[in-house]
Amino acid sequence: MTDSTSPRPERVRFAPSPTGYLHVGSARAALFNFLHARHTGGKFLLRIEDTDLERSTDDAVRQILESMKWMGLEADEPAVYQTKRVDLHARRLEELLAAGKAYRDYCPKDRLDQLRDEARAAGTIFSYRETMFPAEEALAAQEAGAPFVIRFRTPPGEVTAFNDLVYGRIETANDAIGDFVIARGDGSPLYNFTNVVDDVDMGITLVCRGEDHVSNTPKQVLLYQAFGVQPPRFAHLPLILGTDKQKLSKRHGATGVDQFASLGILPEALLNFLALLGWAPSEAEFDEVMTMEELTKRFSLDRVNKSPAVFDHEKLMWMNGMHIRRLSAEELVARVLPVLAERFPGEHVSGNALVQGDAMLRGVIDLAKERCRTLIEFGDALDFFFAAPTAWDDKAMRKLLAAPEAVERLRETGRIIAATWEGAVAKSGIAGQPESAERLEAWCHTMEEPLRAFSESAAVKFGAIAQPVRLAVTGRTASPPLFHGLWFLGAEEVARRIEACAAAAEKLE
Repeated sequence: MTDSTSPRPERVRFAPSPTGYLHVGSARAALFNFLHARHTGGKFLLRIEDTDLERSTDDAVRQILESMKWMGLEADEPAVYQTKRVDLHARRLEELLAAGKAYRDYCPKDRLDQLRDEARAAGTIFSYRETMFPAEEALAAQEAGAPFVIRFRTPPGEVTAFNDLVYGRIETANDAIGDFVIARGDGSPLYNFTNVVDDVDMGITLVCRGEDHVSNTPKQVLLYQAFGVQPPRFAHLPLILGTDKQKLSKRHGATGVDQFASLGILPEALLNFLALLGWAPSEAEFDEVMTMEELTKRFSLDRVNKSPAVFDHEKLMWMNGMHIRRLSAEELVARVLPVLAERFPGEHVSGNALVQGDAMLRGVIDLAKERCRTLIEFGDALDFFFAAPTAWDDKAMRKLLAAPEAVERLRETGRIIAATWEGAVAKSGIAGQPESAERLEAWCHTMEEPLRAFSESAAVKFGAIAQPVRLAVTGRTASPPLFHGLWFLGAEEVARRIEACAAAAEKLE
């Protein structure tokens, strides 16, 4: 594999077509270009290849730009739009025609179809040559105003080669390429031509893109040579597959970058995950969870793997949870608050006068961070702080509170909590610093002691005391830390929920 180290800063580009959303494969290509530019101290450019007027849409352009901004992969120079470069493309096309390196081909479609069928019957690859349509017929077609295309005149009998930073040296016989179309008869150029013209004009020194473009590269190399320009270096990235080893598609889950944002994925987590799809740092630097700064420092194209990468949604969820827990308290609140505000537009439930408003929100968000893998999951984990449960997990109710003595223990537990509350506040000193983590821990410890003593006197495990309380205040048996949750709900709210749950348990059939 060729070393990608460059003695000078690179100019690289990401060139999406706005015919749909920005998908995972394109996002990874954008990221690899961005990391390489930053690693070499170069420039990362964006080109919108919007020449397909029938399929390109303004919505797709907007989605691409918004997705790039969300990921933090903004270009170092203003975005280039191919539709605004029509004059440049026309001039370069005329250059090739004038130099005899391209020609107008009048061969009709039915003749081309016949030639393809003959090649297929002979078991050979079809490649078109100017001589396949007799000159006299071409002249007659031209005089009759027949439709035509513009083809590049590929030098016969030679081999076109390039060194790929991932796949090594790739050679293609020109006779297998043939004279390929570079523009329609109306002068509108095709992908390979505009790609080369724009890369030359933008000063691109390295082209990094998906391996599905490997087959395009020999034609593009020929065009660079025709313009008398040294081709840029190339690096083609391996495919991304689903866990079923099939090409990634919608059936594997969210593939549009904007979908990941709506699922509560952090942009830094998605970038970290995408970076490891086909690339890994050296063993000495290996750490699955990395910041953009760390990725930029360690990234090099010579460590891109040839093998297809597997998109594992569960791995992404795990990595997102790791990045959530790395956020500072302020950053975490800033990310989660919009989720909670959208889901719970009303006032939150809290009877604790010491932790009303923002202090309560900051506190409960911190409680849930160890359990949540996405920002959306904070809404699920914290819903009981915003509305008292009106129903309780039926299976848990029947397991924990089916017996009358269990219901009475729950009520007695509630009485102990109420009787202990103010004393625990005074003992912990939390009234003076309600947001103090140390004092909150001390309050929780003080609250827990009499309940453990109660479990011993009642000759039951502590879980038989704590779990019914958890069920009563949350509606379920899994939640953020129990006593911390009680603190933020407040004594009166806790008492109301315990009694409501106990009353419901008495009605079980």
